[in-house]
Amino acid sequence: MKIPFLKNTVTNYFSLFVRLVQGILVTRWLISHLGEAQYGLWVMLWSFFSYALLLDLGFGVAAQKVTATELYKRDIEKYNHTISSIFFSHVSMALLILPLTFVGVYYIRELFHLPADATIEYITFCRKALILSGLAATVVFPLGVFPEILVGLQKLYLRNYMIIISKILELAGVIAIFTFGQGLFKLLLFVMLVMGATQLAMLVAVWKSIPGFRIRFAFDREVFKGIFRFSSAVYIISIGRMIWERGMFLLISIFCGLAPVGIFQLGSRIPFLIQQISLPYVENISPISALLHSRNRTMHLARILMRAIRWVNFFAAGATVMVMIYAPRIILLLFNVESTEAAFICRLMVLFVYFLLVCRSIPEKFLTMAEEHRFLAKVQSFESVFFIVISIAGLLIKPHELIVVGAMIVTKLIGTAGFIVPHLIKRTKMKFRFFLLYSLFEPALLAMATGMVCYWQYYFLRGQINEFFLLALAGISGVLIYFPALYFMMFDHAEKVRARKIISKITGKLRRA
Repeated sequence: MKIPFLKNTVTNYFSLFVRLVQGILVTRWLISHLGEAQYGLWVMLWSFFSYALLLDLGFGVAAQKVTATELYKRDIEKYNHTISSIFFSHVSMALLILPLTFVGVYYIRELFHLPADATIEYITFCRKALILSGLAATVVFPLGVFPEILVGLQKLYLRNYMIIISKILELAGVIAIFTFGQGLFKLLLFVMLVMGATQLAMLVAVWKSIPGFRIRFAFDREVFKGIFRFSSAVYIISIGRMIWERGMFLLISIFCGLAPVGIFQLGSRIPFLIQQISLPYVENISPISALLHSRNRTMHLARILMRAIRWVNFFAAGATVMVMIYAPRIILLLFNVESTEAAFICRLMVLFVYFLLVCRSIPEKFLTMAEEHRFLAKVQSFESVFFIVISIAGLLIKPHELIVVGAMIVTKLIGTAGFIVPHLIKRTKMKFRFFLLYSLFEPALLAMATGMVCYWQYYFLRGQINEFFLLALAGISGVLIYFPALYFMMFDHAEKVRARKIISKITGKLRRA
């Protein structure tokens, strides 16, 4: 199978760029038009929508894996029965969203930490928003299996084209909704409609990509048992990931209120954007791991993993250093908000996200697809329980969002450094010293050198020039350091030869012009 690695990665990054620009613009407009409290409500509604993914039971990843191992080529009928069983399991689980939504509506005061003097109108507003979000999640949730199939097909580029179109439509819709004076309800409804239409388009893409693909209106119990052994462990992993990704918002909301949720969201937005920047490259690892592991090419896969970690580290370390220096200025420029607390959270979270990107993201994807899902599920279970216990204990002593952040950092440090990385080294038979030097130390050293240059600029030029030009100068300096390093540090011999040929063609055309 020919893997369109470059095409997938390039379109991933283009999709990411569109989502970043759209996300920044929408965030600014949401804060401006909705206010801090309603923006916090918007964040919480999307957190609850993300919690609905817990009902996936790991079958989405199972669909990706059976597709990546090319079962559809060997036995199309078995493949159809497998995907159909997964789809109708999603339909069954989606029906649970509605009763859970109405439970949340009943406990709306506690869930959103509404003040005692909240008006009946505001409480009713929050309840209606939660009901609308639950109804939309019930409809959209079952369609989530089809993007996973496209990933398993190594056709991430098709998925990316559809996401790009949907984000442009969302942006246009947000502009229109706020222009005509509409509020949160119309905005939420529109975004959910676009999401559902996008996933239906992915169903059409899957149907055209796999000859003979059909959704059978039947539930195959034997097929279900076969995939459940894998998906149950993946489900536990998903729960653990969801607890820390969205549990932070929920805990802050319950113990601290909606306003601190908005502050935390502002501070963590940039670190999570850095995480998103690295994911377009990392996302290729899951289907590649499943395919090569099914062919028993573990050593080849190990080399791919080491190089992938090095690439992620190369870019993530540079972005981390820049954010550590310029966090207050970046928040002010992007979101038009000046907050010392948000800047501190941003710096703390960017270090945390960098650690996860380099030491956790790629090993976790490999272990999931290389039949180590049970081990990974045990680690995630330990982390989830530990995080909840120490977070609640800390919040009972002092209700503050930094308690939750600190609990998560301690938890992931123990789980990653103590279990995940050692198991990766053992499973792939990597040489630890070479892994430490090649994948971890060299890219970080370059980032530190870049950081020294940018900090010198910040120290001497802050207050002397416009904020935008100060950040632009830092960005240009980083590019001038990183692009030569990209050639000398990251490219192998064949890549250097191709790069020289491309440069020669470009310079030749310029001379002729």
